[in-house]
Amino acid sequence: MTFGPAAFLLGAAITVFVFGLPFGPPGYVFSIGAALLLGMPLALLVGMLLRPVRNQWIHILAIGGAGIVTGMVTLLFLVGTRWYSMWGLALWAGFCAALGRSAVVQMVKVHDEADHGHGAGPSPAAAVLEP
Repeated sequence: MTFGPAAFLLGAAITVFVFGLPFGPPGYVFSIGAALLLGMPLALLVGMLLRPVRNQWIHILAIGGAGIVTGMVTLLFLVGTRWYSMWGLALWAGFCAALGRSAVVQMVKVHDEADHGHGAGPSPAAAVLEP
């Protein structure tokens, strides 16, 4: 499964847009900062780790989890150890991240095993390492 920069950036933009809707400008300021510093790198890492997984729902749930982690860490940074008093914001961030990921499902390319030549013998890179 692969996604290009357009899908990644569109999903991130949708996430930030939806997150800020109920909060207005302050929500956008915090969501853009959190997305750039933590959310997008974490989502990219999760997306790369899940490349072999073909089920899009697993990707959506995992990105939602990354959104919750981003929300928790951002709240921890902003309000310290009392982040739990605003746990709903972390859940909202996770929901928005999952929504952003689900919005780009059609832009993600799912590869069959045959596309990558799995089961067709060693790859050319592997042949170079063999004696």
